[in-house]
Amino acid sequence: MSGKPVRPPRERLSSSERRAVILAASTQVIAAQGYDKASMRDIAKAANVTTPVLYDHFSSKTDIYLEVVQHHASNLIASWSETKEAGSAEEFFVQATTTFFTWIKENELSWRILFLDQPRAPEAIEINRQVRRLADEAMAAMITRLPPLDLPESLDIEVATRAISAQVTGAGNALATWWWENRHIPVKTVVELNHGLVWSGLERLIK
Repeated sequence: MSGKPVRPPRERLSSSERRAVILAASTQVIAAQGYDKASMRDIAKAANVTTPVLYDHFSSKTDIYLEVVQHHASNLIASWSETKEAGSAEEFFVQATTTFFTWIKENELSWRILFLDQPRAPEAIEINRQVRRLADEAMAAMITRLPPLDLPESLDIEVATRAISAQVTGAGNALATWWWENRHIPVKTVVELNHGLVWSGLERLIK
């Protein structure tokens, strides 16, 4: 017998555990490179698996992207749904936007994948659009928790709510994009900026 120490065998991960490792690595790679530039080889390397093993779990980069964005979108929407009722509509708005910007700060990679990355591949564009629609629907649900809005009579309430949600999320993401380059600024300050930019317009619609 040799005097060399015997290494314990490497622990084998279950299929679900390996899949979770791959998805975590995919988040890192796609957030850093964007969907278009990320490759299956890059993801396999980051997950410490061979490319054939990667294909055992996912048939394509699109399949990985779909699962990654669905996971992070669900996480964001769940955080919004936890916003509690407040004493006034303005307080509720501040709480909701605080939740959003806090989520961004705590989930920078998620936000980068969902909102900052702009894939050009057709299959990824549609997935990205689906995520944005989900975000708009979640914001629309938040807006319905505000007092009744004074809207043009010719405008259907559901259409108007979706239009307002698109404007609110659009403004929030525009500010978040700027914040991405100025991350030293605290969440509270960003929320105050968003309040000044968005609330004054929304407040005028509340009866």
